Parts: sequence; C-alpha cells; structure tokens
Amino acid sequence: MTAAPATDTRTATLFLLALAAYFAAQVGLRLWLGGSFEGDEAEMVVLSRDWHFAYGSQPPLYNWYQTVFFDLFGVNTLGLVLAKNLLLFGTYATAFLALRPVGGTRAAMAGALALGLIPNLAWWSQRTGSHSIALAFTTVLTVATFLWLLRRPGTRGFLLFGLAVGLGGLAKPNFWIVPPALILAGFSMAAVRPVLRDRRLWLTAAVALAVASLPYAAMLADPLAAFSDLWEFRAGAGGPEQAMWPAGLGYLGRSVLIESIPALLAVGLALGLGGTAARRSLKTPPEAQLLARAALIGLALTAIGVVATDTGFVRSRWLMPLFILGLPPLMMTVFGNAPARVWRNFLRAMAGLALLILAAIADTRLRGAGSDSLRVDLLAGTIAETMPDRPVLLGPHYYTGNLLLHLPDWEAFPPFPTRRLAEPRGRVLVVVDRKGVPGILGLLQEQGYPEETLPEPVLTRDILVPYRFDDGTPREMVVTLFDFGPA
Repeated sequence: MTAAPATDTRTATLFLLALAAYFAAQVGLRLWLGGSFEGDEAEMVVLSRDWHFAYGSQPPLYNWYQTVFFDLFGVNTLGLVLAKNLLLFGTYATAFLALRPVGGTRAAMAGALALGLIPNLAWWSQRTGSHSIALAFTTVLTVATFLWLLRRPGTRGFLLFGLAVGLGGLAKPNFWIVPPALILAGFSMAAVRPVLRDRRLWLTAAVALAVASLPYAAMLADPLAAFSDLWEFRAGAGGPEQAMWPAGLGYLGRSVLIESIPALLAVGLALGLGGTAARRSLKTPPEAQLLARAALIGLALTAIGVVATDTGFVRSRWLMPLFILGLPPLMMTVFGNAPARVWRNFLRAMAGLALLILAAIADTRLRGAGSDSLRVDLLAGTIAETMPDRPVLLGPHYYTGNLLLHLPDWEAFPPFPTRRLAEPRGRVLVVVDRKGVPGILGLLQEQGYPEETLPEPVLTRDILVPYRFDDGTPREMVVTLFDFGPA
C-alpha cells in the first residue's frame, strides 16, 4: 500500500531536481561564455542598479527583484542570470506543485513541461527576457492560488489569491487578462460557482488593490514615461484614417498559431504515433478543463480589447499568460494517462529540447557578429580614457546598459522620456552606432531637450568595436559630447 506513494514522491523529487539542474546549467553556461548583455538585460542594468518606485512604462516587480540580486551579487552576469533562472525554475516548479493535486504526478509533470513548449518562455525569456519572466511566474502563482482556493475555500485562500493577483499586476500590464479569465471560467462550471459567489471574493480585490495601487499611482504621476510605449500598439497598421483593429486581429491570430506550433507538433506526434491506445487514454481533469476555458475566455477578451481600442499590432509574447493557462491542460489531457511508450518518448523529446536550447544559447554567443559578442568592454575603455569627467551617457539602452557594466561609477539617462534636459545642464555623451547618428537629436528631445536643431558638439569620435569571435567588419560607433554648461 505504501510502495506507490513512495514511488510517486521519488518521481516528483527527481523531476524537481532535473528542473533545478537545467536552470543551474543555464547559469553556469552564461557565466562560462561571458559576453555582452542582450537588450532587455542591458535595460535592467540602466534601471535596476538602484531602488525606484516607478520605472517608465513597465510595472516595477522585476526591477525590484533584480535590484535585490544586484545588491547581493554585484551588477554583473551572475547577479543577472541567477535572478532570471531562479525565477524561471520557480515558474516551472510552482506549475508542477499546483497541478499535482489536480491530476497526479505524471499529469503535473506534463503540465509543467508544457511551459517549455512556449517559445517566448523557453527561448526568448532565457536569452534576453526580464519583465516577461515575472509575468510568467505570477501567472502560474495566480493559477496555483486559484486552484488552492477552489479546493479549500476559506479566508486564507481569498487573501492569497488577492496577493498573487496584486503581484501579477506589478509584473506586466497584460497580466490583468488572467484574473477575469479565471473567474469567468469558474462561473461557467456549476461545481465552482458557489466558491466564486462567496462575498469574501471582495477580499481578493481589496488585497490586489492594496498591493498594486501605489506603484501604479507612481507610474501615472509621470504619464510621459508611463504611456511612452503605446506606439507599439499601432506598429505595422494602416494610416491614421484607417481602422487598425483588422490588422490587430490578424496579428493576434498569427501569434496564437505560431506560438502554438511546438505544442501542436507534440500532440500530433503523440496521437499519431501512439495509435488507438494513445487516443483512448485522453482524460481531462475538471480543474484542467477550467484552465482551458480560461485560456479561451482570455483570448476572446483580448480580441474584444483589440477591436475596442483599435489596436493594430500584437506581439506573440504579450499573449504569454494565455498559453500558460491553455497549454498545461492540453498536455495533461494527452500525456497524463498516455501509454508508457508515448510518455517515455515525450520525456525524451523534452530532454532533447532542453539540450538543444543550451546548445543554441552557446552557439549564439560563440560565433557571429551578434549583439551578445560585441566588445563593449573595449568601447568602455576608450570612452573612459577620452572622458575623464564622466558625462551622463545617452543612447539605446543596449549600449548604455553594457557600458555601465564596465563603467560602474557612471550614470545613464533612462530608456524612456523624461524632462531632465528641458533646461539642459552639464555634459552629455551620446553613444550610437553609425546608423543611429541621424537620431541623436531625437534622443536628446526624448529627454526634454527643447530645441529643434542639434547643439554644437564639443567632441565627436568614431570608434571601431570588434566582435569576440568574428574577424570581419567591426561595428562603427560614434560618441558625441555635448556641454550644456555647469550642472
């Protein structure tokens, strides 16, 4: 009678250890490979070396989290990749622990591994992600507390659900599709309805509001920065006289299809090669049905939002919460009770995918003229020799963030609009590549510079910056120094 539970516990432990080993390998690989930070990683260096209450257009949760690791381990590769991979491990582990009571250990493993079939989570978040990682974790945490509330309806459950919702709101704005999707899906199921009709659901709303309100108020107090990324919703759409929502729905549909391809391939191969036994093994627990409904409701709400706001562009990674809701129940259905051969092949495929991602991360950093192999350290050394007085850096955050790694006592303008140059003072060093030279005036104006023409620079210098593993054409950088008088 005790052998099966003991085996089940051992399997769960081994699974969590395997997840930990994978993310530890990602940390070790990045430390060994070194190189420059990618764009979003470099942005963390610009924004998260110090504590702030608001950070432009993004809620502050991941910035606060990253600042803790920078304080503990220094502003370096270890401080960045350790934070990232601990949170990614927490995302997968929390998904497994939340789904295990729903369908058992095997189904929970399948549901957690489904996250590895979301390209923007498995690859993009690992390579350069930041806020989207916090979004993934808080989405899974919200699902976990919601399922726990359904199993144990009580005051503690409503409070924990509210805490998770509030933290999710501090991760990214697109998290807010998750709570209404879960609640509406719950109301669509008779067995769940009584829990959600409990008046204590207002406790959930109150806690979420208490957690998120002050940071959002701080963001809204600076609308110039808070709404600086709204242009993305119109990228790729028609002219100002055209309705943009048809293009937005097109992007939405293509994004859903493309992001679903790995999971659909896994399901198709399992059912196609597994034969009749695999198809007869399909079983969806009620809680998994709820999550699947929540994903579809969330997709419908997103489509309504695209039309209502006349949005003309949708990125696939903005839809990550929908895939975190929808793919785990799909994988639980297909693999939770699958024949042993189908299950083993799925585990082998996922292990192969993990090794492939590790190899791809190494490949992108070991060859080619990519952003992760640019010798920004040499650029920083040249700048330090040329500018002993440490002017404030201005430029694309990929450059300013990577420069701050090597110039830790310097400062940089944030990668969002401010009014710091409305009455310009002090010295500003603009760093761009050759293609970015025509945009120097725009960079100054983004920080509040009031004139329509460039001021006369004190110094302009071209610097050729090589790549670590490519002897070809170096990147031509241009540094331009402006002196606006005593600070």
